[in-house]
Amino acid sequence: MTRRALALAALVVVLGAAPARADTLILTTGERLTGKVVSDEGSVLVFESDGLGRITVSREKVSSVETTVPKADAPVVAAAAPAADEKAPAVEDRTASELPPDKATGPSMPPPEKREDLLRLWIDQGLRYQIAQPVVIPNFYNDEALVREEVQVTGRVGLRASVDAGGFETSHGLAPVPSDAALRTLRFYTTGTWSPTTSYALQLGVIDGSAYLHQANIRWSEVKYFRNVNFGYLTVQQTLENIVPFGGTLFMEPALPVLAFAPGNRMGVTSDRQLWGDRGSMTLGLYSVGADPGLNFGDETQSLLRPTVRLTGTPLVDQERKAGRRLLHLGVSASITVASDSEVRYRARPESFIAPYLLDTGNIRSRGATFVGTELVWMDGPFTLQTEAMVNRVSADDRQTYLAGAYVSASWMLTGEESGYNKAVGVPDRVIPTREFSMKQNTWGAWQLGLRYSYLDLTSGIADGGRASEASVGLNWWWNRYLRWQLNYNYAVVDGGPTPGHLQVIQGRVQLMY
Repeated sequence: MTRRALALAALVVVLGAAPARADTLILTTGERLTGKVVSDEGSVLVFESDGLGRITVSREKVSSVETTVPKADAPVVAAAAPAADEKAPAVEDRTASELPPDKATGPSMPPPEKREDLLRLWIDQGLRYQIAQPVVIPNFYNDEALVREEVQVTGRVGLRASVDAGGFETSHGLAPVPSDAALRTLRFYTTGTWSPTTSYALQLGVIDGSAYLHQANIRWSEVKYFRNVNFGYLTVQQTLENIVPFGGTLFMEPALPVLAFAPGNRMGVTSDRQLWGDRGSMTLGLYSVGADPGLNFGDETQSLLRPTVRLTGTPLVDQERKAGRRLLHLGVSASITVASDSEVRYRARPESFIAPYLLDTGNIRSRGATFVGTELVWMDGPFTLQTEAMVNRVSADDRQTYLAGAYVSASWMLTGEESGYNKAVGVPDRVIPTREFSMKQNTWGAWQLGLRYSYLDLTSGIADGGRASEASVGLNWWWNRYLRWQLNYNYAVVDGGPTPGHLQVIQGRVQLMY
């Protein structure tokens, strides 16, 4: 027997006596890695890959593990080398992840899967969407695909709209105000998430014939030291009626002092968190200029810098009463306005967007102002009492000008529903009808009666914006969670300022929240 024959026989004996063990790791995305499982620790799997070396893979990304061990009694036959004039038999195709990379075309990647659901749309209390994007993470050491997963964006698209129509009666020297109808609000929005801790919001609106940016911000949650962080164009956390969600206000417009002092939405960054479990909240914000602050509210000041803090608490919460929930909300907010053009200005309409401005300080030469506001909300089943008081100190020409206002409102759900309350933000929420309006089922939606008295003083020091008091009665009818009808009657008395006199307002609104 020749030496070559002896060596071949020895090789056959060794292979037959020691069967080789091979593991194949199959990922959820279809990739196959060959090698050996080193350890399985439950949440992660350690794998010794022939091409990648030792890697750690999350169990969520592993579909299965295949193990191949030749049977000990199976005959092992060495394949004879082909003759010089014979062609080698074709080698069985392997998966793409096992093939060596093509150096001419770059790393070898698995062919993209044919997916029909890269964009999914469905209806669930609004139009919702999901975008899925396959992503391949390469291993730059050997040009092989390491892991492939999907990045998903999930969100909703909606519309918020209000149409107003009103008539006016003036007296005591006030110039006539013509009746009119107006598109009060038209906003298109999208909100969503692209990770468990990252969300976004975008709202574009039209008001009084002008297009504007209402909101555009990103929110990160579970941020170390800061808890929740918001950045972008967002609502300033100052006064309750500036923060309540669309459709959450009792009347068509906020009260007189809120209309004058609330800054609307501005560019800024905030940090917020809940306190005392879920019994309180705190928001710290740093805001700057707004696109057009006067579109919705009367604070016309373009702020170079506006640091703001708001603190709320619910010292009394009783959810177990048969008569309904009982809740007491207390809050305080404060801000410092640094005027970018060394001027501040505050003005207010008589709680009707169709009516003209009746109180106006004009431009006051000042580098800033300091605002302090207090909040109180009492909810007792279908009854809600809400009040705010606020003061704005303007430093002008070495003199202190104090502008102030307050309001108190009460509402009663005639059909028994309770107003919502957002514990994370510390603010009353929308009403959701228990039974939607339906002629067939003889159900009439939700009905609410409201009363409010408000007072605003914009005459102090060098400011002569006028003083006003206003009483309002309102009736709200929710057909369902999306559609509300409103009817308001207001009686305003203005003393001093540019337009003194009396004004009566009767106004209706249809509001869509989809």
